[in-house]
Amino acid sequence: MSDEDDKKAWKEFIENGASYKGEQDDAKEKIMKERSVLNEKKYLRNFPLPAPLTKKLVKKLTTRKLNLAASLDLHGTDRVSAREKFIIFIKSCCDKNYKYVLVITGKGKGLIKQALLLWIEEEQIFPLIVGYSHAHRLQGGEGAFILHLRKK
Repeated sequence: MSDEDDKKAWKEFIENGASYKGEQDDAKEKIMKERSVLNEKKYLRNFPLPAPLTKKLVKKLTTRKLNLAASLDLHGTDRVSAREKFIIFIKSCCDKNYKYVLVITGKGKGLIKQALLLWIEEEQIFPLIVGYSHAHRLQGGEGAFILHLRKK
């Protein structure tokens, strides 16, 4: 590609508004729309939505009085593949009767972190989860979640 073609392609890229910031804003809007759709479907549910875990319970998990059975690291994945991995992970953990699991989303831009809160409320996942909380700082802090899974 010549310099002239390269400059032309770059100019088109900029004029079309293909900046990362715009993509991030679009993703946030999409997440908020998905959340509003989920809120409309709440009346269809037989189980309560997952609730935040108590500080006392998180402290017990941190001091290892209660053990985390498994963990999932979603660093470096896009939202689509991260969602698939998350669903498979939660279902396999429920099949194995695990009680507490750790899901590491990373701090970064927070797109997977925000999406995870939506995934928890999806109709195929929320019956499997009792509660959730940000992990203690020693376990990942704001970049990780502890999930309390429902018994079979």
